[in-house]
Amino acid sequence: MKGLSSKLIHGQIEDSKRDTFRSLKTPIYDTASYDFENSESMEQAFRGNTDAYIYSRITNPTVTELQNRIKLFAGAENCLCVSSGMAAISNTIVSICQAGDNIISSRFLFGNTYSFFKNTIASFGIETRFVDLENIEEIEVAIDNKTRCIFLEIMTNPQLILFDVEKIAALAKKHQVILIADNSVLTPYIFQSRNYDIDVEVFSNTKFISGGATSIGGSVLTYKSDKWSKIPKLKPEFDKYGSDAFIKKIGKEIFRNFGGCLSPNNAYLQLLGLETIAIRIDKISENALKTAEFLQNHLKVKRVSYPSLKNSDYKVLADKLLGAKSGCLINFELESESACFKFIDELKMIRRGTNFCDNKSMILHPASTIYCDNTKEDKDLMRINERMIRLAVGLEDIEDIIEDISLALIKVN
Repeated sequence: MKGLSSKLIHGQIEDSKRDTFRSLKTPIYDTASYDFENSESMEQAFRGNTDAYIYSRITNPTVTELQNRIKLFAGAENCLCVSSGMAAISNTIVSICQAGDNIISSRFLFGNTYSFFKNTIASFGIETRFVDLENIEEIEVAIDNKTRCIFLEIMTNPQLILFDVEKIAALAKKHQVILIADNSVLTPYIFQSRNYDIDVEVFSNTKFISGGATSIGGSVLTYKSDKWSKIPKLKPEFDKYGSDAFIKKIGKEIFRNFGGCLSPNNAYLQLLGLETIAIRIDKISENALKTAEFLQNHLKVKRVSYPSLKNSDYKVLADKLLGAKSGCLINFELESESACFKFIDELKMIRRGTNFCDNKSMILHPASTIYCDNTKEDKDLMRINERMIRLAVGLEDIEDIIEDISLALIKVN
């Protein structure tokens, strides 16, 4: 099989490994533990000398199949599926950082990621150095011998900023620091981390992968890297496992001890979502571009951000990194916060909700929701203002999306 959709629908399951009853869907192994034939096989399983399943907090057959399918999707070396996108980020950072280390990131982050970096890991003695990732010189100045990684969102949410990944990757390689990319907004269908010297990719399965926001989940993927030996926390694993140091650290210790396992039922739902991800992203990206073009030409809309727009500051970079698609998110501004609230309240079809990459179009006011607990100073630094609206375009007919927006804008004074 050469086509991506064919691979995601069928996977790479050999005949000898098919389900006992030849089910065409991966069964849901909704069990906590597993039986062993004898004491010796049990011992070997616990020592990690076999692929036998021990306990579903550690491994589960349904989750394993999802991991295999996502690894195929991304062209990654390894994949670990966890309970959420935030679990993917937190497990990854804790696997490579210890007290006294620092990481480098932009302030243009999803709200909980920003909180995790600014507050949570700081309490463990891990510093986050927030820099302008569009300024390569500023990044380089921030790197020292305690820097363990550079973290970026490939497309920031909700600002929709794109960074020059090639330049950042070259800098990370020069200084031998891990490059971690959050690809939740785009997925490997639009942006392929394997082509840009990214060491670790994380994303929320809840978005495009779940297919209609059926479940919560996250993934951690690794790509070929020669940097693991440079991370002090990974030294014992590197001495034992070499290039598999990170995946062994996170899989055999951090993930197990934090307990952020993905449920088998959620893994099953995300396997179903993967089967249709290509056609959904194609349609949603087409809808989003048409919606952004409509908003751009509306007199009551003050500003529109969508990387594929012809006049976008990121159009050249979007064409280079993403091709013809920029995903589902649009942000735009109205006259005031009250105008935003009025517009959102007047919508009939578009749902007021916090998810994105859903089949349904969803909308929210970031400053008063996701970032409501942030100070005004933080919001200003993150380019979050009270006039901004985030629209996540869905799979509805484009005429209905535009009509709903148009009628709601009429009500805005």
